[in-house]
Amino acid sequence: MRLAVIAVALTLAAAPAMAQTAGGGAGAAPVASCGGNLAQLNQITGWQTRWARELAAIATLPPAEQATALARWRAAPGAIEADLAALRQNAGGERAAPSAVVRRVLAQVDALLAAGLAPELQDPDWRRFLDDELQPSIAAYAVFLRDVYIPAAPEGSSLARSEAGHACFEDAVRQWSSRSLTAADLETMGERYLDRYSGELTRLAGQPSGAASAILARLRAEAVGGATSRDDILRLSRDAIIRAEAAAPRAFDTGSLTPLDVRPMAEALEAGMPAGFYEQASNGRTAAYVVNLSRPTERRLMAEVIAFHEGAPGHHLAFATARSAGAFNSGFVEGWAIYAEHLADELGLYSGVDDRIGAAAKHLWASSRLIVEPGLHVHGWTRDQAIAFMRQTTPMSDEEIGIEVDRYLAMPGQSVAYMVGYDSIRLARERTEQREGTGFDLRAFHRRLLGPGPQTLDSLEQSFP
Repeated sequence: MRLAVIAVALTLAAAPAMAQTAGGGAGAAPVASCGGNLAQLNQITGWQTRWARELAAIATLPPAEQATALARWRAAPGAIEADLAALRQNAGGERAAPSAVVRRVLAQVDALLAAGLAPELQDPDWRRFLDDELQPSIAAYAVFLRDVYIPAAPEGSSLARSEAGHACFEDAVRQWSSRSLTAADLETMGERYLDRYSGELTRLAGQPSGAASAILARLRAEAVGGATSRDDILRLSRDAIIRAEAAAPRAFDTGSLTPLDVRPMAEALEAGMPAGFYEQASNGRTAAYVVNLSRPTERRLMAEVIAFHEGAPGHHLAFATARSAGAFNSGFVEGWAIYAEHLADELGLYSGVDDRIGAAAKHLWASSRLIVEPGLHVHGWTRDQAIAFMRQTTPMSDEEIGIEVDRYLAMPGQSVAYMVGYDSIRLARERTEQREGTGFDLRAFHRRLLGPGPQTLDSLEQSFP
């Protein structure tokens, strides 16, 4: 099954056949071989983010299929115990997960317990299993995290503590992006793009060069006093995607796009999740841009650019255009979505200068990760140092920055794939335009780029020399 994309192509789709597994899920895979507890603890793709939806999906099945699913789920308490064994082994040690990540996982586990496990499942056998076996296992897991693991957990990344950890970070970057890059390579790219987008921000705001910090501070202050509602964010997101779908034939051989829903994120997940994610169609469900509607006044600035990233001309259009599944990697998938944010500006899709400023601000956010991730995982930055850097380079609130930094702590290498991939796609287009001159055809370029499905960035370079 192809992975859904969270801004990262991370699976949140229901998958009942795999429900007996616990662990950190798809987001943990690139560091699973490093031996640390990030393999078990992940607030984005861990078991605690998936199980409620998977159980709810089972409740809609016929009785015979529910019984078959129960046979699989009886392994779930054992999966929880296996995770606990790994956590006990590393608790307080050099390979323990950062405390901020564990706290976010614990909050999600507590919310799962508070809501009750699958109240929709009323079959007596299921209820005995859920109430008498699985719920106590999850409760014991929560007690262990709260009372034993978190008090001894380190603040920073375990990868920063050794050369082996540094190598693990670079390997994770390669797995996520499909490109081998050192921490210094990432930092050089980050500095270049931060400089580019700072200039773009000041130009759009009509301010002199060097005024980016003042503009970012003003944007942050304005978000605090805004009056945007949750419904406003949902409406703005839907309207942006409608405009993008209407404009798509100008840049793509689209025909009729498959349907895309825009729906709110479950409120229980909002506190620890990013601004939104794309969920591919599966199990009879329409593809969707799932929007985080919490703190709507803060989210107004980037509402349009994130809709273009996750929906059209971003993830949804890319997957709809591909003729094959390709070789999934976040470098291509997320790099395309960053490219799509720029393409939306080229197509005149932003409502006005304020939303174009929001796009520039988001590009600063994506660029800052190229500095923050090496800082955390190689140079040993504290969480507070990472937050302070992003406060200087983005307009996001401290709360939103905290969510982002904790995501980077949980999934080393994932967030840098966005700009690494964009850099490759941007250069491929520039080379094609230079070679073809006045004969350059944007739709033909996108057809060649997206048709094979996701490809490695090295293959992309070979395809567009």
